[in-house]
Amino acid sequence: MNTFNAIQHLTFSKGKYVLNRDPKVISGTGSGRNVPDVSGNAAGATGYATYFTARVGKKTNPIWMVGGGTSYVAPQMAAANAVMNSGLKSVTGFWNPQIYTFAQTADSPFNPLQDTTNNDNLYYTGQPGKLYNQATGLGTVNFEKLYNHFNRQ
Repeated sequence: MNTFNAIQHLTFSKGKYVLNRDPKVISGTGSGRNVPDVSGNAAGATGYATYFTARVGKKTNPIWMVGGGTSYVAPQMAAANAVMNSGLKSVTGFWNPQIYTFAQTADSPFNPLQDTTNNDNLYYTGQPGKLYNQATGLGTVNFEKLYNHFNRQ
């Protein structure tokens, strides 16, 4: 997991980030902690429909909005973990060592996002044929398959 592909969308110059008009894909090796472990839709523009009531002065307005980010995905993962735990003989425990083992099976519960031009985190991008990449981790989670893997233990 120490190889990477990256797109240099931004360059830091004169105290600020500047958008590169013709970003290049670079490849290399590195070491250290890799993040993320898995992917969820964190984009504010394509994320999750949210209904809430907003008060403006004395008037209360119900509002639908689309939001994303860690504030949506982290509770989603926690809720999925709680639902899985409610149906298992024993709790899932710490996911990390287990999910990397599950990802190597023929019926992996992860859908890798490997495209080098269609998924990135403004730097790292997919690596076709790799189990893990620094932009999207192991990929998106098929929670039914993940539950089945945890249930086999």
